[in-house]
Amino acid sequence: MFNTVLSPARRRQLGVCGALLAVSAFTACDKTDPTAPLMKAPGTSSKLAGPTIPQTVISIKIIDEKNNLVKYPGAYFEVFGPLGIHKFVDDGGADDADQAFGSVKIVGLANGSYKVCEIMVAQYFSFPPDSNCNSGNLAPGGQLNMTFFNPRPPALQWGVTNDVGVLLGGGASFLVKDSLGTSWTVTDDQPADAMPWPGSLETFATHPGTWTICETAAPSGYVKPVGQPCFNIVVTWGSIGFAGNFANNLPYALNWGVTEGVLDANNNYVPLAGATFTVAYGRGLSKTTVTDNGPGDYDPRPGRVALKVGGSGSYTVCEVTAPANHWLPKPPCQTTSVSYNSPAFVGWFITPESQVIYIP
Repeated sequence: MFNTVLSPARRRQLGVCGALLAVSAFTACDKTDPTAPLMKAPGTSSKLAGPTIPQTVISIKIIDEKNNLVKYPGAYFEVFGPLGIHKFVDDGGADDADQAFGSVKIVGLANGSYKVCEIMVAQYFSFPPDSNCNSGNLAPGGQLNMTFFNPRPPALQWGVTNDVGVLLGGGASFLVKDSLGTSWTVTDDQPADAMPWPGSLETFATHPGTWTICETAAPSGYVKPVGQPCFNIVVTWGSIGFAGNFANNLPYALNWGVTEGVLDANNNYVPLAGATFTVAYGRGLSKTTVTDNGPGDYDPRPGRVALKVGGSGSYTVCEVTAPANHWLPKPPCQTTSVSYNSPAFVGWFITPESQVIYIP
């Protein structure tokens, strides 16, 4: 550690105390006069010793990617100087004469060469890719100004859904890698995933640039589509890049829609809610009943129905109850074939509006 340097005034006081002791005047000594702190240079304000020498200063600023002060705790520094090594935390003790986070001032150091290194960044921030040390020479009464760059890390976000766009839990896993080959695995709702909601994922990149995300394991009970693509994201310090949603399929499923036949501005059918259907496998007599947005329908959109089925083969879907004030379609049944890992679209059931007699 550092040696304690006594000020000239303190040395003079000790001399006076010795003389007073010789005449039994011990009580005249003030023995509580503080000595100079560690690493501090001696100074004097005595008129006999000449004018006051300005104190030395090392002034440190911690800035983010927008050149704003990093007003968060946790920045930790080491100072290498002529009297050894000193460690301190931003606003963590008496050594910091500036009480604001992101701004550090060390006053009264001994003259000489100094190297200041940041060994821990502020909370939620990153080390830059270049050096985290600054150096300089501190002359008598001089000042060193140093700036440390602590950017916010880039965030990568994406989702995992079923075939109709509903977020899925179940622990899907992904490989995240940069253009240099650095990679790690992120599993939904595991420690590397910073997003607390199932089906929504976030991780923080170690640097700006192009990052690639690939799904390596589907959620429990689901399968990845054949040819599932990887997504690329370009991010900068402090930015958030959204890759998109990785859609996963039930092993066997089918879906369909109900409409009056009305088209929207994009020439797509406008869905109509409230119908009930039966679903039969092949030529079997057993039928499953499903109502729009009722039990078994995993598509939450009104007027769209999606159903998990037990295996591949031919399925017949019949509308058996039309929405209120509507006729059943003609024909009321449609048939489609289901295969593994490929949700089958049955078609649209065009259900016209019925004529309603007005009774005043």
